[in-house]
Amino acid sequence: MRVLVLALCAAAAHDALAFTPAMSLTPSRVGSPGISRGSPLNAPGVARKQPFLLPARAESLLPQKAAAADIEQNSNLAPWRQNLDLKGWADEMRAIEKKYRDNQSEEDVKHMKKMLSWSYILYAIGLATAPFAILPWNPISAICISTAICVRWTMIGHHVSHGGYSAQVGIDNRFHRSKFGRGPVRRFIDWCDWMQPEAWDVEHNYMHHYELGEKSDPDLLERNAHNVRIQKIPLPFRYAQMLSLMVMWKWFYYSPNTLKEMYDRQQKLAEKKGKTVVQPFQLPVAPGGFDPATKACTVKYVIGEMFKLNFLPARVLFTSLAPYFTAHFVLTPLVFYVLFGQVAAVTALVNLFAAEILTNIHSFIVVVPNHAGEDVYRFETPVKVKSDEFYLRAVIGSANFRTGGNVNDFMHGWLNYQIEHHMFPDMSMLSYQRMAPEVKATCEKYGVPYIQENVFTRLHKTLEIGVGTKSMKVWERGD
Repeated sequence: MRVLVLALCAAAAHDALAFTPAMSLTPSRVGSPGISRGSPLNAPGVARKQPFLLPARAESLLPQKAAAADIEQNSNLAPWRQNLDLKGWADEMRAIEKKYRDNQSEEDVKHMKKMLSWSYILYAIGLATAPFAILPWNPISAICISTAICVRWTMIGHHVSHGGYSAQVGIDNRFHRSKFGRGPVRRFIDWCDWMQPEAWDVEHNYMHHYELGEKSDPDLLERNAHNVRIQKIPLPFRYAQMLSLMVMWKWFYYSPNTLKEMYDRQQKLAEKKGKTVVQPFQLPVAPGGFDPATKACTVKYVIGEMFKLNFLPARVLFTSLAPYFTAHFVLTPLVFYVLFGQVAAVTALVNLFAAEILTNIHSFIVVVPNHAGEDVYRFETPVKVKSDEFYLRAVIGSANFRTGGNVNDFMHGWLNYQIEHHMFPDMSMLSYQRMAPEVKATCEKYGVPYIQENVFTRLHKTLEIGVGTKSMKVWERGD
């Protein structure tokens, strides 16, 4: 039966290969340490030419509207910034990175595989109980399947695609970033989810990580939720829009938007070679002063284009959605139908739909609050990759949840170490768990804000940004 599943899923995913980039677009180790020299204003070093896949980064990151005298006296800066020894802090962070990077070993790989086995166990329990339900659905089945789907993405797919284990496993291993989830069969086995792995590689590993909190960051909530924030409707209705997004955001927003960003990147690379790539997702410039970034792409845009008889966006999106939909909502219920009959198949399908809603909610809660809240910074200007200020932005533009212990970290999808992960994205889950206390202590030593709160507290602060009752801090404003 598994052979049948693989074969059918491979057929459904076949067309996706036509839209797959020829190479990975995420730098695993980019640039070199910055040359900023501890100015209390965090003045960056001289701009330099970037590696092939990195955008050119602007030089000035000081509050742009402040008078020169005010800048010189630090009078417009938040108190913690006024006498910050940026170089000293960044040097200690690089020392922490080196310490834990040098200590990564087979133990880290075994830990990752252990977490993967936990997800398999949950998924097996969920499937085994899927045909049975006293209520209209079986909470045990739905919760187990939901959790397994969520953590396989946020923990395994996420960290492996960043290259967190590549140095330990070697280039021919399944868990090397160049192999994981690539091709229709490996996509089903490694990355059975709504997003195309190559598109995620561009949107998340490249753009979100190296343009964190900037206008071009595709995950910047304050930009993406602009139309909700400015709506002249009662506040409960704005909250209702955000909550409705939670139950469907992976297929409604994440899948089409990652594709849009992938094609944008392919266009830019093609232009450098004098070639042309068609962008199926033609979105206008984002409102609210976030130009030149374009609006996020959602299924709503795709449906709108179909009414205009433009079916290209729908065809491209189908190649991304089809493998997961086929495996989850067609083949799995079909197996139950063959083995146990119609009632078991329908019951399993109901539980799979319930699991889909729950996994969307779970992943939204542990993903989106990582970089949103009135105490989190966003940025109007670029920064030089791997510079002192690049590391600083990773801290003040992120938020951690409660950390420590494999069970706690597993339920958070290992996204409760966003500060450490954004400074050093290509390291293992175990390294983040081990280094977090040292990173936090060093931030406290230098007075750098290190945000760590309960995930539901962070969710509340995120929704405040989404509905427009609060706004994020702005670095260039001196906050």
